[in-house]
Amino acid sequence: MNSLLQTSIFSSFEEELSNVASMISSAKVVQLMAPADIEGVLALAQLESALLDNSQHYRRRVLPPRRHVSRDHVPNLPEVDGLIVHIDPFHETQSSMEAKQNYVHIFPLSVSVKFGGSSKEHNGAVECVAICAAIASLLAPEGARVRKQRSMAISGSWLRGGADSDYDPVLSLMRDHLDTEGSIDICPLPEVPHPETEMIPGLSKMMLKRLSKGWPTMDVEQRSSAISELVLPALRMEGISTMRLEELVWHRIMIPGNDVDLASQLHKTNSEWPDDMEQAKVHASSILDSLISSGHL
Repeated sequence: MNSLLQTSIFSSFEEELSNVASMISSAKVVQLMAPADIEGVLALAQLESALLDNSQHYRRRVLPPRRHVSRDHVPNLPEVDGLIVHIDPFHETQSSMEAKQNYVHIFPLSVSVKFGGSSKEHNGAVECVAICAAIASLLAPEGARVRKQRSMAISGSWLRGGADSDYDPVLSLMRDHLDTEGSIDICPLPEVPHPETEMIPGLSKMMLKRLSKGWPTMDVEQRSSAISELVLPALRMEGISTMRLEELVWHRIMIPGNDVDLASQLHKTNSEWPDDMEQAKVHASSILDSLISSGHL
């Protein structure tokens, strides 16, 4: 794996991330806390994998889900011994991390990123899953479980919704970094064996099936023309941004060895999430255990 800290996403937070990693590695017991939402589970999986790789003592506490409460809601954290690491995916975006004695608060961070040799800066936000992936890579850079979770490091960026705007620089940089290091493969939609198609409004499953069958024999121009025809209904509808559509059509993220692309995994898992608070907490723990074991949803 190539260090996530090498990217411009994390360069301004490198010292803060190193400090948090040091606090975690030196703690007698780590109390991991996150809400029973898919965003919380994905972030927890990154840190738990690192702690398991290091055989470090920790406890997991799944908090009530946050998807139905306001962003300014302040959760009541239990009083416990050890270092509390509170993962807060729905917190307002801030410019720096919060870390003090026996307490680390992880929430989305605003960033300015650059691409390649360009001097132009793009503003975006790095969310909790990617932040936890960066911390995990510092805690256990060669850990087997951490490596297994690496492909999922981009999942929070996809869920956050930055791609629903005109452009999400963090999503693009994370995708390119993980692709370059071999943690993910990028495929166009017709090459995905089992895609969820509901994310693209107006998409014809029959047309996609025919296109997938003929795709290997098409040249570049034919493929481009066929894709344009396939997604034409979506372009005429509201509810999906140009970037989101482009990612779903041309940049499906595949985890090596898995037939279901990442966007489809996230869509299906999120759609099946229980609304009841207690059921959501039990469900979150079950999904988390499976994710740590398999590396995918």
